[in-house]
Amino acid sequence: MANIEFRTDKDILYISLTGRIDATNAADVESVISEIRNANTGMHTVLDADTLEYISSAGLRVILRLRKEEPQLAIINVSPEVYDVFEMTGFAEMMTVEKTYPRISLDGCEFIAKGANGAVYRYDDETIVKQYFNRDALPEIMQERENSRRAFVLGVNTAIPYGIVRIGDGYGSLTELLNATSVTKLIRANKEDLTQSVAYFVDTLKEIHSTEVEEGALPDFKKWVLEWADFLSSYLDEANAQKMRTLIEGIPDSNYMIHGDYHSNNVMVQNGEPILIDMDTLAVGHPVLELGSTFNAYVGFSELDKTVIESFLGIDIDTAHEFWNLSLARYLGTDDKNAIEAVENKAKVIGYMRLLRRCLRRDGDEATVNHYRTKLIEVLNKVDTLEF
Repeated sequence: MANIEFRTDKDILYISLTGRIDATNAADVESVISEIRNANTGMHTVLDADTLEYISSAGLRVILRLRKEEPQLAIINVSPEVYDVFEMTGFAEMMTVEKTYPRISLDGCEFIAKGANGAVYRYDDETIVKQYFNRDALPEIMQERENSRRAFVLGVNTAIPYGIVRIGDGYGSLTELLNATSVTKLIRANKEDLTQSVAYFVDTLKEIHSTEVEEGALPDFKKWVLEWADFLSSYLDEANAQKMRTLIEGIPDSNYMIHGDYHSNNVMVQNGEPILIDMDTLAVGHPVLELGSTFNAYVGFSELDKTVIESFLGIDIDTAHEFWNLSLARYLGTDDKNAIEAVENKAKVIGYMRLLRRCLRRDGDEATVNHYRTKLIEVLNKVDTLEF
């Protein structure tokens, strides 16, 4: 048997099982696992069987003794052949034993979108795949599937992921979207008339925001923004830091759904019907929290570098600004420029908070940090409430 490798992620200790485990090496395997666990005390152990080819009764006894020490022990990435052994011996009933997932390659696949937690590709005419950046993304995938299911049951037209795959040393999820195209593609194809693209985009957003969720079923986005305020307070003068905090605290609590990462890459159109994807950031909260992030997608991120919007959405800066302005007007149901500007300034508070925090956490250059800090202070002095 090859040397046993391990890695840690937060409070989880992943120990890889490789090759064959039988009477000839079971004792050595047990000894090495014990050494690894003793050197990483206080962590939850997960056995990764991705390259385990065979396990005998001697190997099973090693796992049984380990489970007695750690009742929450789990085994992941088990091949069908090895899983049969765990199933026949009852291990699959007494502990978590997860089968391995099919492996796919994204070579040659069309890139659709990139978000905070992963990138979305078209795998074939019927399927899109989301590749997660976190190599241990199974909990995220399961949560996103649950979010999609919950939204679908509540009447939001969303695509529910149906399968999990391995991509390299990480994971992806599969979603069936036959011949669907993104709203972003529609924008690119119809830059001279954005009416239909805006309608798909905004009407889907309003459907989300009109969907009430059972209390406690989804995270509260406002709590996250309050954490942003705590983080940013030391980077602003006392008066602006206090006003920022007061404005966020004054946002009405809400159990209505928000997407959390809403932009046109995440709205697909299939047979004239918009379908929402990428549901890992689903939450509840006031619409201003959503609009702040959407403002960033079309305006905020590109303020210092116009090529950002081109690499992100494949559209030019002027089209992006026009799409944002038309979308905000349709969302608010008015062409009154003063009314639109007033709401936009409220959204900018959230947007610039997010951008400034992002720059600071990623050690952004001084010019970028100063730009977004200045912009945040400007809009803080233009608003007295974030309600609308």
